[in-house]
This record gives sequence, C-alpha cells and structure tokens, in this order.
Amino acid sequence: MIFDFDVAIIGGGPVGSTLAYNLAKNNVSVCIIEKKKIIGYPLQCAGILSKDILDINELPSDLILNEVKGSYLSSPNKLLKVEKDSTAAFIIDRVAYDQFLSKHAKDNNVKLFMQHKVLNIDIDKGIIETNRGNITSKIIVGADGCNSIVSKKLNNVSKCYNANQYLVKINQDFNQEYVDIFINEEVLPGFLWFIPVCDNLYRIGLFSNKDYKKQNAIIDDFLESQGIFKNSNLNISDYEVLEKYRGYIPIYDKNKTIVNKRALLIGDAASQVKPTTGGGLILSFNTVNILSDIIVEALIKDDLNILNKYPKKFNKLFNDELNNEMKVHKTLNSLSNKDLDYLFDKVKLNNGEEFISKYGDMDKQSLLVKEFLKTGLLFKILPTLLKSKISNIWN
Repeated sequence: MIFDFDVAIIGGGPVGSTLAYNLAKNNVSVCIIEKKKIIGYPLQCAGILSKDILDINELPSDLILNEVKGSYLSSPNKLLKVEKDSTAAFIIDRVAYDQFLSKHAKDNNVKLFMQHKVLNIDIDKGIIETNRGNITSKIIVGADGCNSIVSKKLNNVSKCYNANQYLVKINQDFNQEYVDIFINEEVLPGFLWFIPVCDNLYRIGLFSNKDYKKQNAIIDDFLESQGIFKNSNLNISDYEVLEKYRGYIPIYDKNKTIVNKRALLIGDAASQVKPTTGGGLILSFNTVNILSDIIVEALIKDDLNILNKYPKKFNKLFNDELNNEMKVHKTLNSLSNKDLDYLFDKVKLNNGEEFISKYGDMDKQSLLVKEFLKTGLLFKILPTLLKSKISNIWN
C-alpha cells in the first residue's frame, strides 16, 4: 500500500509539534492533524515550566513572562516556604509557545492540516478519516490529549480530572518570585495555584475531581478570602477576572496501552503526567526523544514490531520516578485538614523547609522522596494514627 505519509500525528500541541519536528529532521515524511482553528487556544495550562526546559527543548526568551525561585505551600492553617537560590521555573506565554513549536515544525517540511477533525481511525490499514477527507500513514501517533480518539482505538478508558483557571488582574503587589500552592480537603486530590504572570496579572486555578461549577465556586471563594481560604496570606481585595479557561488533566495510569500495531500514544493521550502535579510537558518532551528514535528505526527497517520497544524504554527511564510520585499523591490524598496542618507544622519544626528547598525538584521528585525515606523524616512528621496506613503505601 502506498501511504500519504510515514507518520501522521493527531494533535498539534507542543508535544505533537516537537515530535513532528524531530522526525522531519530525520527525513521522515510527517503530517500533523489538528482540529482547532488556532493552535494553542484556548489556554488549558498553568504555563509554568522548570528551568530544565532549556536543556530539553527550545524556548524563546521573549515567551518567558516571569521567573520564580520558590513557592509558598499552604495547608488550611499552616504555611511553608521553599526556595532555590536562583530561578527554579519560568512562567510562559503558553499559547504563543504552542504556536512557536507548531511553526517550527511547519517550517521544517511538516504538513499541517488545520480544522481537520478525526472521525475514525483504522489502525490495521493506517487510514485516518477526517471531516475533510482521508489521510493514510504507516504510523499514527495520538498526541490528542486526555480524550484522545487514538487512545480509545487502543481500548483505553479516559481518566481525567477537571481543571479550571482564571486570568485575574489584581491591583495589589505580591511577591513576583513565588508561586502559591493551597492544599485542603476541598481540592484534594488536586490543589489550587496562584501564579504571578506580569503587570499585576495572575493565573489562579485548580484541578480536582469536582465539576466545573464547584471549581468556579472554590476559585471565587479564594478571591474573596472566605470559607476554606479565610487564612490565605495573600488577602486579595481589589481584583478583576479577565478570562476563564477550563480543560482536563489526565490521571497517571501506568497500565495504559500506548502502542498497538501502527498506533502510538504520547503526552496527555498516554497519561504521561506527574501524579503529584498533573504537569507533563517536560516528561513528554523527554519522551519525544525516545519515540523519535524508535519510529525512525521502525521505518528504516520497515518493521512495525520495533514500535513495541517504546513502552519498555519509557518504563525503564521513568517508572521509578512516576511510581514514587504516585505514592506521594496517595499519601496526601489520605490526609484530612487536621492531618495536613499537623504535617505542615511537623515539617516546619523539623527543618523541612530547608530540606525541601535543597532536594526538591519540580520534575525529579524521587530525590526528595528518597531523602525523606533515608533520613526517616517522612514517618517522623506523619500523623501517628496514619503511620500504619501510609506504611502500606510506601511498602
């Protein structure tokens, strides 16, 4: 059979575009199939990336809106401060970044099909049916997010949290070098974030298993500093909501099928996200490098069985990290507001702020976890009644 392309990538987000660019550099015939009219819009991300992004993918300096070096972490009644000596993360213009990576791919001979909604996929024959006609490809990659049509063809069940975010103008000055994170029973298994962007603009959002109406109410409550956020140290008094966004964050699933015949998944479609934060861009960009090499090898040798190396290689590199993060996630989710206050208080009393500042890393949290376990600090700071239960998680 003669195919239109070697590789068709469904989804023109940052991961799909980066994979397409990498493949095109290796003389692979690539197309991106995107259902949207405008790449990157509407915004569905908090737009914060660790500084490690500079070692993994291109990020133009003019797309960096702010640089932060630490976080304030709040339980219902306690506060921790963790920080690095210099920049730890960038706040970026995420819409513009998506568009930059898309243009980067297009400028390097990647064919971009905009406003092409995928209706069906035949993973046996490599046929992609869209509202504007069929496209054929030797290999099909699903980079199409949490509700991926490619993932469904691989018989996966979509598991996602709802995510909500406001862009807010606040006529007050808060420390622009710190992100605020709020954790309590109302938002677990997620959290609420307060991210300084620029010029009195802030991204305020959360992910949780609540519906969007309830999430809106939680953000509104935060802005009014009432109810569960009455102890917020931010004390917001004069604000204007400029925009509202909503989307989904995949729930990490180590058992998800990510390759079958000629079909592959990557990024949110593959649930390749950090269990603790729901972030996945750095992880996915690292995965792009793995998958690119495997796809090129499969095409050169004309052997689709080579694609089965993908999950093995991914698990070898990232499984330990993701499993440790899942344990952290389960631990936090088992705590009540009283437990969270106790935990934060014990962390502070045991010099935990300095400990986290030293070993904490947005994208490699295993180091911090291992240090907590090695020093015995984890079980020293846990509520007594929960030690047995949480020991089962960590064993």
